[in-house]
Amino acid sequence: MLRRRKDAVVDGQPVSKIPPKHSAIDSVEFEDEEHELYKALETKSQLQMNKFLDRGTVTSNYANVLVLLLRLRQACCHPHLIKDLSQPATEAIDEDDLLSRARELNDEVIVRLKANESFDCPICLDLDPNPTILIPCGHTVCGECVQKIMDPAMRTAQDGNDEAAPALCPHCRGKISAKLITDYKHFCKVHCPERLGSADLSEQEEDDAQEDDSDSDISEDEEDAVDVDRKGNLAGFVVDDDEEDEYVADEAEDDDDDLGSASVSKSKAKSKSKAKAKKSGKGKGKGKERAKPKLTLAQLKKESLRNKSAKKRYLRRLDKTFIPSAKISRTVELLKEIKENDPTEKTLVFSQFTSLLDLVEVPLHREKLAYQRYDGSMKMDERADAVNAFMDDPNENIMLVSLKAGNAGLNLWKASQVIILDPFWNPFIEEQAIDRAHRMPQEREVYVHRIIVPETVEDRIIAIQDRKREQIDAALDENASKSLTKLSVSELKYLFGMGGG
Repeated sequence: MLRRRKDAVVDGQPVSKIPPKHSAIDSVEFEDEEHELYKALETKSQLQMNKFLDRGTVTSNYANVLVLLLRLRQACCHPHLIKDLSQPATEAIDEDDLLSRARELNDEVIVRLKANESFDCPICLDLDPNPTILIPCGHTVCGECVQKIMDPAMRTAQDGNDEAAPALCPHCRGKISAKLITDYKHFCKVHCPERLGSADLSEQEEDDAQEDDSDSDISEDEEDAVDVDRKGNLAGFVVDDDEEDEYVADEAEDDDDDLGSASVSKSKAKSKSKAKAKKSGKGKGKGKERAKPKLTLAQLKKESLRNKSAKKRYLRRLDKTFIPSAKISRTVELLKEIKENDPTEKTLVFSQFTSLLDLVEVPLHREKLAYQRYDGSMKMDERADAVNAFMDDPNENIMLVSLKAGNAGLNLWKASQVIILDPFWNPFIEEQAIDRAHRMPQEREVYVHRIIVPETVEDRIIAIQDRKREQIDAALDENASKSLTKLSVSELKYLFGMGGG
């Protein structure tokens, strides 16, 4: 299927008169700690890739190879990302239930799942080595996406009914339930135990990445980030019932120092007094209050999708443990430079990783740079509000956009600056994202900044992008387009810095 190009000419006149776009690589250098962490991950990934090559099992471990690449790409963005902040949808389900559900799958589904070498999520298009399996249809979805489609808060009511619309399988549109799911790991335990090594690999790699991270200089901060309770406090500490009110008061004081500053201070002093009384055992009750269960940072992130209060708790924990990365620091510098050069210019910041966008929010908040957010975890009305604020409010000049949710279907022509935080090997996913700004009725020239760490996997992804552009330009057909989504063994070796290409 041919694509109409913006630079096409009809009767000697351009079809589109959109001002040109300019794309440039903005190289940033790792700090010493980031460089050491990346090199350790790269060496370990090369060793694992060599094992697959020696055994001739690269194809059967394709999804797991992509997990290794994922860790390298995340390490280029921020060290915290390699501690995966997503939770599998089946995490809280009993082992016996997962196994019994896997046994309930019919023969047709079992044959289909056994025939698959890798699993693409139909929503975010990422590959997942241990996807969620929906019952009875047996279709697969990645853990993060299946939690979103099953969350009642993410589904709008229909026909004036107060109840949310039913959750549907993204493949066959059949009704699905959180009580009728299992995962590929437990499917393998029941139907093909010889594959368990492959299914468990992603978990092992995550543990390895965490060990590498704990050896770095940021281990204390990471431990603080993980060992927290429901309110974002360090685990094991007495939880003050009034702390949430104190946090709201702090926010109010920061936003408007002239409104009620005296009463805020009084409230904070009262809260601290209560906390001291509880700790010493002189307050009401019999002794020290039991500490609430620990929550991981991943759990805080999951809860942050539910309401604004939970999002504040999650961001507060990120703020307390935040360390800069080369890429985030350059992004903030670039945004400040754009604002200084022309306060009316609007900027789109794209990333594949919503956790990276979370981390970018911390310095933006500290620098008092107003911004909007657009990602797949938001309700439809929240997304619409964010787009309207960005397009209509002259003071809202930054929008953080998930590449998965915002690379198509949006008209954000008022933005004339685009920042790509992390590259993807299919170049046309990025081109679609850039076209959110470079489209009618754009009146300014569009400048695209690709922030890349040289001599890493990102450099090699850019090289593969260039080759794929040449391929698609040479053969503009549907089959050529499909080939962009699959990486050859030679390309995989090249991405790991092991030759090939």
